[in-house]
Amino acid sequence: MSSGLPDNRAPDWPALMAILADCVAELGDSAFGDHLTALLRGSLGVEQCILFAYTRGDVMSTLLVDNSRYPKVAGRLARLYAGGLFRQDPNYPRLRQLLQTGDGRANAELVSMPEDMSPAYRSHLFAFPDLADKASIVIPAPEIVYYLNLYRDLARGPFSRLDLEEIQTLTPLIASLVRRHYRQARPAALPARYEDAEVLQALSSRERELCLLLLHGHTLKTAAAELDIAPSTADTFRKRAYAKLGVRSKAELLALCRRH
Repeated sequence: MSSGLPDNRAPDWPALMAILADCVAELGDSAFGDHLTALLRGSLGVEQCILFAYTRGDVMSTLLVDNSRYPKVAGRLARLYAGGLFRQDPNYPRLRQLLQTGDGRANAELVSMPEDMSPAYRSHLFAFPDLADKASIVIPAPEIVYYLNLYRDLARGPFSRLDLEEIQTLTPLIASLVRRHYRQARPAALPARYEDAEVLQALSSRERELCLLLLHGHTLKTAAAELDIAPSTADTFRKRAYAKLGVRSKAELLALCRRH
């Protein structure tokens, strides 16, 4: 099987099994996203991962953004997509169909990048540097459809048929992890604008900015890059904010904003 990794090296499966164990251990906690993206990069050779949630009211929310080389670029793409570009995605009708049927037990689906995407959508997608191809995993769940986008860079090139077969093999595992993790704080129950959550008004401006980025799907690393601060500084802001709010994890922060 093609590994999708440089120099045709096979994935380091013993190391990846350890990362998978970390994913399971961190289900429902803020560290889960870092472990999931490490698993995706190591097993599938992807450069960028963005996870969205599509919910009733035709709302697309960003849950997770990861690109170690271009974190700000990935964040801009996620905001552009969730802000309305998703309606030009060729997979958009399928997302709507799955949400309307409401079958949260349907199997996850792997979708490769279609040949017939509109020129406008293609120009938006590939206006960002170093992106060569995209494959998506559509994950139905009760009252929500998760949409995981996996991107290849120019150095690794487009996904091959064997690469897609490998992603297909891992799709049930990835879908199970995503469903179980976000079950504790489903985006459908969150306010449409986290900026409106009154509970965050008690924070300093920097603490609030960091929490908003985390709520919009950033990891601590990408949030630090977006704010142009060191990860250690971002971690300090997070700890202070969590202490003021009386929460211990991103899942609890999500739940707190849901209640206010």
